[in-house]
Parts: sequence; structure tokens; C-alpha cells
Amino acid sequence: MSTEQLEQEEQKTPPTKEEVIAFFQEQIEVKKVQLELQELNTAMAVGRAEELKALAFIAQITNPASQNEEDDEPKAPRSLKKDK
Repeated sequence: MSTEQLEQEEQKTPPTKEEVIAFFQEQIEVKKVQLELQELNTAMAVGRAEELKALAFIAQITNPASQNEEDDEPKAPRSLKKDK
């Protein structure tokens, strides 16, 4: 074994309580930022969905003629009962 390998083995001491606490505090900070990012992404997705819903509503209001044409077509009566 070289002296470098011996030095590395000697340096592999278990972490102290303070080092463990510092590590977990750092991880908590990272997770808080990840949670904030996730909340922002969720809010953006909800905003996009609301925007699409509003655009669909506006499209229905501004172009009612296409709906009327569909309503004029005869349709077969619908029933929830199964046909035998």
C-alpha cells in the first residue's frame, strides 16, 4: 500500500454529530427550495389549464354558428338502458 492509501484510510473516520447535523440542515434547505419549485410548477399548470378553459369558452361564445349547425342534425335518442 502506498502512503496515499494509508492516509485516505486514516481520514475515513465517522462523521461527528455536528457534521451530521450540518449535512441534514443543508438537505432541509435543498428540499425547501425543491418544494417551492414544485409549488410554482403546480401553480403554472393550473394557470395554463384555466387559460385553456377560458379560451374554449370564448371560442364557444364568439362562434355559436358551428354549434347551431351541429344541433340541427337529427340524433338518435339516447338511453342508459342496454339494448337486448
